[in-house]
Amino acid sequence: MLKKNKDAQLVTFSRRLFFLGGLKASLLGVLIVRLVQLQFYEAENFKLLSDNNRFNINLIPPSRGKVLDRKGRILSTNTSSFDVEIIPEWSSNLRISLYEVSKIISLTESKINEIIKTSNSQKSFLPITIRENLDRQAISTLAVNSPYLPGVQIKQNQRRIFPQGSLTVHVTGYVGKVSANEINYKFPELSLPGFRIGKTGIELQYDHKLRGKPGRKRLEVNAVGKVIRSSIEDKTIDGEDIYISLDVSLQTKAIRRLQAGNDKLVSIKKPYVSRRLKSDNQYARLLVEDRDFINQKEDGNFVLPEAGALVIMDIHSGEIISLVSSPGYDPNKFDPGISAADWELLSNHPRNPMLNKAISGQYSPGSTFKMIVALAALESGVINQNDKVFCSGHMEFGEKKFHCWNEFGHGNINVVKALARSCDVFFYQIALKTGINKIAEMSRRFGLGYKTGIDLSGERNGLIPDRNWKKINKGKVWRPGETVLAGIGQGYVLSTPIQLAVMTSRIANGGKLVQPRLYFDGKENFNNDKNIDVNISNLRLIQKSMEEVTFDKFGTGRHLRLNFKNYEMAGKTGTVQVRRISSSERENGVIKNEDLPWKLRDHSLYVGYAPIQSPKYAISVIVEHGGSGSSKAGPIARDIMRATLKEDPTKFIPDNPFSKPKIV
Repeated sequence: MLKKNKDAQLVTFSRRLFFLGGLKASLLGVLIVRLVQLQFYEAENFKLLSDNNRFNINLIPPSRGKVLDRKGRILSTNTSSFDVEIIPEWSSNLRISLYEVSKIISLTESKINEIIKTSNSQKSFLPITIRENLDRQAISTLAVNSPYLPGVQIKQNQRRIFPQGSLTVHVTGYVGKVSANEINYKFPELSLPGFRIGKTGIELQYDHKLRGKPGRKRLEVNAVGKVIRSSIEDKTIDGEDIYISLDVSLQTKAIRRLQAGNDKLVSIKKPYVSRRLKSDNQYARLLVEDRDFINQKEDGNFVLPEAGALVIMDIHSGEIISLVSSPGYDPNKFDPGISAADWELLSNHPRNPMLNKAISGQYSPGSTFKMIVALAALESGVINQNDKVFCSGHMEFGEKKFHCWNEFGHGNINVVKALARSCDVFFYQIALKTGINKIAEMSRRFGLGYKTGIDLSGERNGLIPDRNWKKINKGKVWRPGETVLAGIGQGYVLSTPIQLAVMTSRIANGGKLVQPRLYFDGKENFNNDKNIDVNISNLRLIQKSMEEVTFDKFGTGRHLRLNFKNYEMAGKTGTVQVRRISSSERENGVIKNEDLPWKLRDHSLYVGYAPIQSPKYAISVIVEHGGSGSSKAGPIARDIMRATLKEDPTKFIPDNPFSKPKIV
């Protein structure tokens, strides 16, 4: 029995020994296989990992290209900026080093924690920006204390500046840091700390040209992570300079004239002015622009500058000579970064300085739309140049009474005189006979109701309604009364100032499909090879009508003569109601615009072209809540058109595209 137990134990031991031996052999086999794998198959990977520990590629940011006007005057460029950085590996205690820096320049606890978090997520020899755009005092203090600030260094960088300030901000735009959703790994420079890209305007539209391409610097580090040598692998390619068609001298005149309106401009340097401004905190708070002058009314009170937009356009090439939106703002505040208080002011300002009103402001065109209604009626055969409509001062339609601006009426009047004197009743009636769909179709031929394609971001479509539009968007059928309102450019009809400039250009150039553009290569490029499908005789009749606005003894623009080298301007005034006038108010007397709150006053509009003898430039002006187009927008357009003809920035007046027959 004992022998049997010993034999069983021996068998069990042998089995265990065999198992352990097999396990040992298996482990040895695995180790051999892994060694072979490491030696022959993964050696390259480990070499790469080793190299990554020894080498690092740093990107060298390119210098951003300039933006210049047509005469080479700088609109945006770069200037030196000094930033303070810290290299974590050079600091024995990063937090203590940052606390020492905070004694010189203000650093919040959250900023310190942010820097430490960044340090933990990247290699220790890479610098981290503490503060950008230091002033001279901070630079001097940091330099003096540098022996006691290990790892802290001052680095020279670039900052974007805009010498023209608010004068050109809605054209140039501004730059800012790359946000998280803007990072694109196809463009590694976007991941560089503090890298700037265009956010609006030309800076955004041509960012791909202005940005340039970064260079690459190879850094070699030793076992403890310190840089021992560096070499340039790829050279930096700086960004291109961009020229635009804007004329900055005309731009300056245009924006100042628009903002002045009918007020007196007084210098803010005058003692009594500065004292008044200091006491009027609300006024000073709303003045968001860099201005040397302010508006003063006849009664001595100060008021905010006029708000609105102005566009001057070459009717043949489409070059934009001036593009104004008021009020503006200072783009220099956005680099290195706008304060929360300034951003809140701009965002919530009652006059919308951040909006480029020239391309994104949508307004009822009012009577400036009457040329389109007239063309639609002429083209469809509803009227001819001799047909007349009787205006008694109003038109009754259904249960409503539609009033003419002239309560006494215009009597029997044809299309030329109706446009010259802006008779509302005439256009009520021909709009009804023509129909909204034909009016809409003609509108689109002349650039209304869709984006013009100007090379600026943020352009809006405006709105040209028709029967189908209302069915889709309102779920209702189109009503004849809505056609009546559309006949004078109100109701649902909306346009932008750039669209009105395009419309006027196409009328003036004989029906060429000119499109606006800012990019300028110095060549006389015409983009108007295609013609609008419209009878040239009817278009000439519209031109004659716009001339009569200036020359008819009852024309709404009869006081808008240029009197410049025998050159004159053809145009059309417009006044747009922004409130409904009740029957009781009409009976008791309509409240004057100047007696209403600013937001309830009429918009003031004007469109025109000059010279009549050989059209070259078109202009559109809107003054928000400015009152009558004849008294506010018209004089602004007259003065700026005179200045444009005097300077003639394109220096090229082609022959008139067609001769103008005498129209009786």
